[in-house]
Amino acid sequence: MLPTIIHRAPARRRAEFDFDRLFHNLFDVDSSSRFQTAADLYETEEGYGLEVEAPGFAEDEIEVTVDRGVLTISGARTSEEGEKGRTYHVRERRNARFTHSFALPASIRGEDVVARLDAGVLTVELPKTPEAKPHRIAVGRTK
Repeated sequence: MLPTIIHRAPARRRAEFDFDRLFHNLFDVDSSSRFQTAADLYETEEGYGLEVEAPGFAEDEIEVTVDRGVLTISGARTSEEGEKGRTYHVRERRNARFTHSFALPASIRGEDVVARLDAGVLTVELPKTPEAKPHRIAVGRTK
């Protein structure tokens, strides 16, 4: 059986999410601080890859940690004060925070995890241990 990476995000039904979002937006002036990111997880022979959308985030605003078999990706962006002489009528680009946590299988080398941010997409490479990689077994003749 192949190891799998488990996404530790609360599973919610779509209707509950929409109702909660509507309810919170009615009474929460600073709803822009909640930021939803999408993540894609894939596997190769060498390891796993994770791509997380992080538009508008700089490298120093994103933190990637591996601790006790859990990969956590979080980002926090604070808004700058508006330029003097401007009156904003709509201000949607403000504070934003996100966090994703993934339980890693034992076959991941946590010390070799690499992350890079390019064009608003954070890519995290999770290499497998040599024992977990597929390898060819030579077949010999019996004597």
